[in-house]
Amino acid sequence: MASTEPLPLDLADFDAVGITADVVATVRSHAVSTGVDSSAVVSAPDAWHRVVVNCGSTGSTVLRVRFTDLTRSRANNVSSALVERGWQLDEDGDGASSRHLPGVEAATIAFDVLGAVALGGAPSDVRTVTANDREGTPIAL
Repeated sequence: MASTEPLPLDLADFDAVGITADVVATVRSHAVSTGVDSSAVVSAPDAWHRVVVNCGSTGSTVLRVRFTDLTRSRANNVSSALVERGWQLDEDGDGASSRHLPGVEAATIAFDVLGAVALGGAPSDVRTVTANDREGTPIAL
């Protein structure tokens, strides 16, 4: 049964792809069915980068990473790695995003999420995932 409690995501577990794909599908479905943009946040240890999955009411998905909590060296490494994977740097240089059109498989997006989470030598530990819509309503994962 789905819960609004933070969902544990073990990055070392093979099931991480399926769990992340379910998160993407759930958040995107919520956004489309309610007409309210929604997002899920994959947590990160201190001094590492979180990954945010933003889903629009039209079914589009945008992945975002901000570098503001990273050291300059780590930010450079993560931003370079994201650019090599086709992500676009934000105008302010403090983040990057990857856009996915409506209809892109949730599993495809999940692989991008997990790839971004692991960049720069980030620990393969257990993270948490939380989700809310733009109005602040928690989304059960």
